[in-house]
Amino acid sequence: MKKNYFETILGTVILIFSIFALSVFIKGNSVQDDKSMISLSAKFLKAGGVIVGNDVKLRGVKIGTVSKVYLDDEFFAVVEFYIEEKINLPSDSQVSINNDGLLGGKYLSIVPGTTENKSLINKDELLNVVDYESIEDQVSKIIFLATQ
Repeated sequence: MKKNYFETILGTVILIFSIFALSVFIKGNSVQDDKSMISLSAKFLKAGGVIVGNDVKLRGVKIGTVSKVYLDDEFFAVVEFYIEEKINLPSDSQVSINNDGLLGGKYLSIVPGTTENKSLINKDELLNVVDYESIEDQVSKIIFLATQ
């Protein structure tokens, strides 16, 4: 009987690495209702491929994670997300859906508002939203403008 110690050791190393990578992936993509996070929501006409686990960014820095995406009774795409509690966003802040590169995923981008006297609190809804425009929508607009 031929003994393949190398293949056995290599298989064990790959198995251990796979378990480690899976645990890191699960931990990194889990959304926790933490005391240091607040829950916010926004309603969009088009959610544009946003899924649970996508990032929420403020000026390119990750401050939260998308926790839920669903349709409400009026057929709006509701996106619920958590952000760090220490981020005091004004109530007139703007939220939009952006691409993370040409082939990358989507993320929510928040632009802080100018109202300093009222900050968003837990369970608030951002009303200043910019709906997602796909590349096809943008190309259609360019073609329409060029033909006029």
